[in-house]
Amino acid sequence: MPPTTPTLWAQSTKWVKAKILNTNACTVWGETLYDQVVGPQNLGRRVRVYAPVGTHETLLAYLVRRLLENGANSSFVNQIVDENISIDTLIRSPFDTIAEQGIHLHNALPLPRDLYGKGRLNSQGVDFSNETVLQQLQEQMNKAAAQDFHAASIVNGKARDVGEAQPIKNPADHGDVVGTVSFADAALAQEAVGAAVAAFPEWSATPAAERAACLRRFADLLEQHTPALMMLAVREAGKTLNNAIAEVREAVDFCRYYANEAEHTLPQDAKAVGAIVAISPWNFPLAIFTGEVVSALAAGNTVIAKPAEQTSLIAGYAVSLMHEAGIPTSALQLVLGAGDVGAALTNDARIGGVIFTGSTEVARLINKALAKRNDNPVLIAETGGQNAMIVDSTALAEQVCADVLNSAFDSAGQRCSALRILCVQEDVADRMLDMIKGAMDELVVGKPIQLTTDVGPVIDAEAQQNLLNHINKMKGVAKSYHEVKTAADVDSEKSTFVRPILFELNNLNELQREVFGPVLHVVRYRADELDSVIDQINSKGYALTHGVHSRIEGTVRHIRSRIEAGNVYVNRNIVGAVVGVQPFGGHGLSGTGPKAGGSFYLQKLTRAGEWVAPTLSQIGQADEAALKRLEALVHKLPFNAEEKKAAAAALGHARIRTLRRAETVLTGPTGERNSISWHAPKRVWIHGGSTVQAFAALTELAASGVQAVVEPDSPLASYTADLEGLLLVNGKPETVGISHVAALSPLDSARKQELAAHDGALIRVLPSENGLDILQVFEEISCSVNTTAAGGNASLMAVAD
Repeated sequence: MPPTTPTLWAQSTKWVKAKILNTNACTVWGETLYDQVVGPQNLGRRVRVYAPVGTHETLLAYLVRRLLENGANSSFVNQIVDENISIDTLIRSPFDTIAEQGIHLHNALPLPRDLYGKGRLNSQGVDFSNETVLQQLQEQMNKAAAQDFHAASIVNGKARDVGEAQPIKNPADHGDVVGTVSFADAALAQEAVGAAVAAFPEWSATPAAERAACLRRFADLLEQHTPALMMLAVREAGKTLNNAIAEVREAVDFCRYYANEAEHTLPQDAKAVGAIVAISPWNFPLAIFTGEVVSALAAGNTVIAKPAEQTSLIAGYAVSLMHEAGIPTSALQLVLGAGDVGAALTNDARIGGVIFTGSTEVARLINKALAKRNDNPVLIAETGGQNAMIVDSTALAEQVCADVLNSAFDSAGQRCSALRILCVQEDVADRMLDMIKGAMDELVVGKPIQLTTDVGPVIDAEAQQNLLNHINKMKGVAKSYHEVKTAADVDSEKSTFVRPILFELNNLNELQREVFGPVLHVVRYRADELDSVIDQINSKGYALTHGVHSRIEGTVRHIRSRIEAGNVYVNRNIVGAVVGVQPFGGHGLSGTGPKAGGSFYLQKLTRAGEWVAPTLSQIGQADEAALKRLEALVHKLPFNAEEKKAAAAALGHARIRTLRRAETVLTGPTGERNSISWHAPKRVWIHGGSTVQAFAALTELAASGVQAVVEPDSPLASYTADLEGLLLVNGKPETVGISHVAALSPLDSARKQELAAHDGALIRVLPSENGLDILQVFEEISCSVNTTAAGGNASLMAVAD
């Protein structure tokens, strides 16, 4: 058989001596080369043409991608039609160019470690495709696993063993005892609070640069201890290897991000609030634990860290590294225990606030405890979500399939961001669901230490039983279901696995509450029912993550404008938010905000005059029609000359302060567009204050499109005729859907307890004696768009050599 040479290019075609050429003919650009090779009048060679064959739907993305590649400024195809480029330059070997110019970094293409700029180092990953790397990782993890792990509370730098040590068992294999833990009691919890309160003056006076340096040293230590931390994440929390390295990387990212925020973003007048209780969950036992702790420390607060009891070992390991990094043992206390210990901490009147990640029910209990106080402790709560994805008939089925499996079943569905509800347009539902079910059958549900495992166990027997109860109930209700098998080496009697399952529902009303595991619920919808589907999703009350799969930009815009979600993902999965790239958190029943890994988080953990907004790509636009109505009202209000000046100043301030229609584009990897915009809530209660103060608060709200609510005794209540649509008078503001209280006068504890007892989303009280800071009212909306879904990243075409 004669030799055959594959090539795409004219120069290599001229040089090679092979009798047969394999060439690529994609659409038109291969024809010129073909015409100069075939036939005795040319090179007289046979050509075997490689060309894409298939339907328009199948090939469109491939063709667009090739057009983008060959349309880039550096492409031969682009340059060959440029008469200003000589033939010698066109055919010059790139090796000759490198020999002459040397190897240097392209300014527009940063290395992975420099993805976020020189000021913040990207976290290190692990190349699981490299056998040498895998061998080294396995050896290091095995070495770490040989240790006898024991965790105890650490108060004032001393390990405090209280009571009998409890074994921590691997949820994938209960015969594997990972280590032991000694839990605290209420007395030790109170002692830890006292230690943190005593240490607050010294730590809060430590310069921000020194606090940031501690966080960066801790980040470096996390990377150095990656194998041991991965081992604990796998054995204690049931994480797969991919999830385990992602856990470490997110923790590292939190440290470096908040270190930068502490140095460069916190207002100069920001003062730390005191001792913060940080209560973190088991589903992200290192990442969220670290994020909560280091954010509070970076802002100058001392911390009492209370991790989930199921994952105490990895938390204890992390705290030891924090202390090694230079964070004083007095500034960071570790208290291990169950819910009773958490309750003892959050009910202690000496604390300055609580950071909590967990269930909506527990967040309510914490809010009620804090409401008993006459001061204003901080509460940041990140809770769950009934997260949905809407897929229309234009979506690429293969992409939807991959994103659905990743979003619903990765981490055994134990992410607050995980996909719970899939809404598929009925025109494509049969094909789409058949593909998803087939892909589900390929999932490996087994021991997470195996690299081939896709889905590991759920955390414990209680979680397993709750899921099985829901699954058994839904099997009697749903139209149909599809369930996955577990691996052969799984011992169901000595583990807590739950097999991934897909239910097709008759309607969304059949799903009443969040289901925290590998369970996906599917509904079909007609194209004309899209708005109804959005309304049903919103009616659940949650607002955490949402996915859209559509290649129609108008559809994407419409869904984005109507859906209630803190994080929106377009043509991609809905999990795996990256710190500073997709700041994470929701509103409604999904939390209080601000977003973790966002620009307002540290500011919430301080007392400052006004928050500092991030650099805006698109500035805010005030509601001018509303402001003109308020300008007219000034002449009717009983203001003296000085008060009229104050009112005019308030109007001017509101014009430039709003985040209405503002947007910030965030730095991230190519192939994505990540941005933050802001959504104004529907109503805010203005409580107390003088006429001037109330008018100023009303101005801030009206400029941002928020309706103010006042009680009948408010100085503004008699002007409702002039303020129709801008002002609502109601004796029970909490009953009309308020999200915040602008407390121009202090709310007493009895009134705050009434608000805390109200059903629905937590109502946030903003101390506003010195004026309402409108930035604290807005809900942050993160949007991540997969730009490659349209075929490629067109912006790279403009990148020159």
